[in-house]
Amino acid sequence: MQGNNRILLGMSGGLDSTMSALLLKKQGYQVIGLTLKTWHLHPEKYEEELQKASSLAQKLNIEHSILDISRSFREEVVDYFCNEYQIGRTPNPCNRCNPIIKWPWLIQKAEELNCSHVATGHYVQKVKENGRWYVKKGADPSKDQSYFLWNLSQKILEKALFPLGNLTKKEVRQMALDHGLKETARKQESMGVCFLGGTNYREFLAQKQENNELTIHPGEIVDEEGNKLGTHRGLAFFTIGQKKGLALPDKKFFVKEMEPDTNRIIVSKTASLSTATLSLQEFNLTPDLQENKKYQVNIRIRGIDKVPSLPGFITLHSNKLKVDFEEEAWGITPGQSIVFYQKDTVIGGGLVKP
Repeated sequence: MQGNNRILLGMSGGLDSTMSALLLKKQGYQVIGLTLKTWHLHPEKYEEELQKASSLAQKLNIEHSILDISRSFREEVVDYFCNEYQIGRTPNPCNRCNPIIKWPWLIQKAEELNCSHVATGHYVQKVKENGRWYVKKGADPSKDQSYFLWNLSQKILEKALFPLGNLTKKEVRQMALDHGLKETARKQESMGVCFLGGTNYREFLAQKQENNELTIHPGEIVDEEGNKLGTHRGLAFFTIGQKKGLALPDKKFFVKEMEPDTNRIIVSKTASLSTATLSLQEFNLTPDLQENKKYQVNIRIRGIDKVPSLPGFITLHSNKLKVDFEEEAWGITPGQSIVFYQKDTVIGGGLVKP
């Protein structure tokens, strides 16, 4: 191994980052573990997770520290999450956190600690083509996390390492068992929004409203002609396509649209929620794409593996990106990310706006 072999590893205390540390050590790197302490709804339970990260680092005989970034995380991610729901959008906090909180902090600390690269336990790979770095899908299709990294800068990708990218989750679990880390190997994975710790986001928003930390206004429920059918308790508690919670006598109505300006929910029994085309104003795209030229891509509209990617085309027009689906996409909502692939490589993504 040549040059600086010091690697900063983002450690959560879970299986993936722990096994990343083990793999890097085996490859001859000097691993320095760093846990970013973010804001969490359940601080006592979260504190236990932080201590697990320290304990695992000690077992692996690597340096470890905890960096409190809870204030900036709360302002940039949690507040954003709440504000987006307030105006009827569906945010993805991971796509917000990665480029402006998590990775910049890791890169900054790596530079301070004289580390050449930053590693995480993401199930993705990276490739270099024509002098540019790209995120590529991980080898395990059921764990691939490339959807959440579409907006990382070249500076970040150049420094990034993904030790688990060519492994399956099953292989990673077995590795932990082989090294006597039974508790880590069998630990249940955390699902959903990290800072909610399993709490439903609607409960979280309602709790903040009760504590006067968030103002959510009730409004009207109207049909497509504008006729008032009822009232709602706040746009934040509804999403496109939702039927439950409308409290209307006719149970066949579903949410077709939400209007932040008027604070109204528009419902329908028959409207199509399928989308054939989109125009994105906020996006990140490889610079190799020429304007006014149509490119064939696979489009991922959600981060969960059970929702397959859809074939389609993208066309760049000045400061807008036109997205055409070959097969109509169902239930796309303002605020969510959509990500574009050519084969297994991410070539860009964008945010859906009203």
